[in-house]
Amino acid sequence: MNATRNWDEMTTVLDSERAELERFATLVEESSRKLLDALQHTPVPADFQQRWQHTASRLSKAIDQSTPPSLDAEQIAEIRGELLGIMQCAADANPDQPLDSVEAALLGFEAIRHLVRDALDRQAVGEGDARALLAGMQAALPHIGRRDLAQLLDTSERSIQRTLASPSAVKPKRRLVIVARLVSLLSRGWTPEGVIAWFHRPRGELNGASVLEVIDDASCEHEIFELARHGRAQHGS
Repeated sequence: MNATRNWDEMTTVLDSERAELERFATLVEESSRKLLDALQHTPVPADFQQRWQHTASRLSKAIDQSTPPSLDAEQIAEIRGELLGIMQCAADANPDQPLDSVEAALLGFEAIRHLVRDALDRQAVGEGDARALLAGMQAALPHIGRRDLAQLLDTSERSIQRTLASPSAVKPKRRLVIVARLVSLLSRGWTPEGVIAWFHRPRGELNGASVLEVIDDASCEHEIFELARHGRAQHGS
């Protein structure tokens, strides 16, 4: 009974953290849109600089107060650094060219947006349940057989079938969570076949090893996700 309750609580926490990140991402994107709207003012109102400083202060405060605690300390520090830069842009605005500071601030909001999207990329929908992770992988990789999925997960096709057929939630192993996150990230820029090949390709960054060969080494996790983000960026996603 206690084990079941603890697992349910963990699942709730994972889902809650993702929902919180998604709400934060929406707030940042809405803030960027408000700044873009400000750039449409032609001619620029006489009180634009004062209004811009007020807007920058209000948006920065809202984002700072809404920063999800589930982000790590480095990410939070980067976000707050960008917010300070945005406030500085507003404070240093040239009265003769006030829109220049708005454009500079937009770069700060874009940097924050990327930080949040990267945090979301590190999660996969349904991380509290192995069934949901497997179903999500199958949806992201149509036409890819279970043999290939089993190889990625270092398990058997029969084990995958048993998990999917389970009538209740199944606690996912670390490898399943990591692979599901990588598939979710890569499938936005690669074909299903390309995603599978990505896991097998030798990498100079990994001393010639493939991602599959080091995926169970927790010390390589950061480098693996950096490779995945870089690969997605190369494919325009």
